[in-house]
Amino acid sequence: MKRSPFRQWLALAVALIFAISVVTVYEREITADGDAPAIPVDGDGAVDVPAPNETDGGVTTTTEPVEDVSAAPVAPPPFPNQFEPSPNEVQADAKRLGAVVAYQITNYGPDSSVNELAAGVTADPARADALARGAATVHHPGMWSRGTIEYAQLGGHFDDRISIMVVIHQELGGEGTADAERAETRTMDVRLMRGASGAWEFEELASAGGQPVARPADLSPLAASVVDDPRIDLPDSAIWDIYSGDTDHALLEAMLDIAERTPYSVIVLKTGHPHNVFGTGRLSNHTVGRAVDIHEVDSELVIDSHDATSSIYALSEWLVSRHDIREFGSPWRFDDAVAHNFTDEVHHDHLHVGVFPEL
Repeated sequence: MKRSPFRQWLALAVALIFAISVVTVYEREITADGDAPAIPVDGDGAVDVPAPNETDGGVTTTTEPVEDVSAAPVAPPPFPNQFEPSPNEVQADAKRLGAVVAYQITNYGPDSSVNELAAGVTADPARADALARGAATVHHPGMWSRGTIEYAQLGGHFDDRISIMVVIHQELGGEGTADAERAETRTMDVRLMRGASGAWEFEELASAGGQPVARPADLSPLAASVVDDPRIDLPDSAIWDIYSGDTDHALLEAMLDIAERTPYSVIVLKTGHPHNVFGTGRLSNHTVGRAVDIHEVDSELVIDSHDATSSIYALSEWLVSRHDIREFGSPWRFDDAVAHNFTDEVHHDHLHVGVFPEL
């Protein structure tokens, strides 16, 4: 039987209302904020619906996939600043270059080679090769290194050659880490020569500061007192000298006496100092363990304290009055001194204290 137009219209309206209701319910079920989640589509056009993993009260829920985010790589500390000599320094250009050499071979990344570092110091193949061999002590493949220059002191000089003793604090860490695993403070003997232009050029690394020495179980109480005294700032190179038994007891006693008056910082005992008095055939008292160089007294650099009213001058007067002091080099000359004393350009930046051998 043929339906009337009115009945056909009514059936169509009911069907349309039902379809709208179903769509609305579906939208409310799949999203709470009205935005339908995107559904991935495979390459063949098929809809990839995530499998349900939990049912709660008859309503199926799905778990959002967790993004695998790798940890960001950890960077080592930034490179430290270069050393800048005090305005009062003598031979400032030489000190600056000597410090640059020490800086260059102690600031590198895990992938750096010692040959690359040496080539960055000098273009001369023979000197670069010798430097690479000498710097092997401070190069640790697979680790990063950061070297901070603490001071650069004159070790001796002539018009055409000069020794710069550089104290550098080196920190070492593993690849992918930001914290240092070990640290050493070394005194390096960097030699420079006059180039054709008259400017200083790198010649050789005479000493990289020695090899680490473990603290002996039978270290003498006197030696232990010097090493452990917080008033005496010692580079590790000097501590290793003491551990090796290379420092005369008379010098250790003098060092403790100085600490009773004032705190001070040591540049060098034996390792890192020229073997002979620079440019001569005379054995240095440093080499036989009977001399110490002090570049800072009570946080004041010797190079910045040349005034006769300074505390460093007063300390010097006291030292040259002692009968156990054999030789004393400083920025001043003391006419009434008991000890043999002298001054020259090399000793404008430190106090050289040498003792008689212990009997």
